[in-house]
Amino acid sequence: MRVVTTVSMILFALAFFCSAAVPADMAGEKRNTRVVTADAVWNADKQTVLAAKQRCADTGGRELEECFADVMLGFGASPEAAAFTRSFGGGAFVRRFRETGRIDIARIVYPFRANENLGILLVNGDPPIVDVDDIALLPKEAMEQDKTYAAIRKSYPRVTMWPGDRSAKLALTVETLPSGGQAFILPYTLRNFCHACEVLGTAFFSFDFDKGGKLVGIRFLRVDLPPKKLPKNEARKESEQISFVVMAEEGKEFTVRLNSNRTTGYQWRPMGPLDEHIVRTVRCEYVPLEATLLGGGGEEVWTFLAAGRGNTDITMEYVRPWEKAHSPVKTATIKVSVRPASSR
Repeated sequence: MRVVTTVSMILFALAFFCSAAVPADMAGEKRNTRVVTADAVWNADKQTVLAAKQRCADTGGRELEECFADVMLGFGASPEAAAFTRSFGGGAFVRRFRETGRIDIARIVYPFRANENLGILLVNGDPPIVDVDDIALLPKEAMEQDKTYAAIRKSYPRVTMWPGDRSAKLALTVETLPSGGQAFILPYTLRNFCHACEVLGTAFFSFDFDKGGKLVGIRFLRVDLPPKKLPKNEARKESEQISFVVMAEEGKEFTVRLNSNRTTGYQWRPMGPLDEHIVRTVRCEYVPLEATLLGGGGEEVWTFLAAGRGNTDITMEYVRPWEKAHSPVKTATIKVSVRPASSR
């Protein structure tokens, strides 16, 4: 992981995205020449990515990158998508692209990594690609002067820093600086030494660009401690509460979508029996939101039948079914009103 300014990336930019130079009086506008564009996105599903990986399972190093890029083309990827994979390294490909002004954001996938297989790049500025997950770039000296970090380090001398959860919507915040530039604020996880060890806190850093798109600094912002674990007798009353109101027609089905992540072991279920004179369960489906991400979150889509007219509540709980003594971390109350079937 690094700020990418290598010859290969420069050649990549010239070969695939070359255009006229920008006059000096247009420094605050997006240049015509961009290293990464939306054309570099590969929208492959999970099965396609796994099949592409298997084709290149016996290769390594530069050979792996070339192999995977070639296989991507065979599976429908654009020439721009394959060119990015060849140039960036590690078999990474662009999964999403977002324009945010002078600097753009590319969300990438590292399909051959066992851990941390998502990443974020700040692209099309100066330098043309900034890998925000290159921990070596961060000004750790400023963080070490922070009182919260100092307290963590005193209790846990082997504290280490890792990229934060890059699958979350809050993995990156974009702000406008007073100078007209842009600040990209990202979280980094502090752990008790190893990747799978206890989370001790979250450090926040800002990547600051001037209005011409040049990276002018990386700032340490703060360290937040993780939320305190609640005593078991308080967990229920502090759990997240969700409410829905549903108007349904007698004899028709209706659906309710609840955020979920089955890879954590948690899932939704009714807390008690339903009033089946009014509403009945038909089915539940789990839909991952990110097809290429192992361990990513998704939704549970619950389908109910409005069996008879009347009003009732459906109360759902988000639990690990095998943890009999634990309270739910979330509950959902669905207020259902079933009206008579229409005469049409």
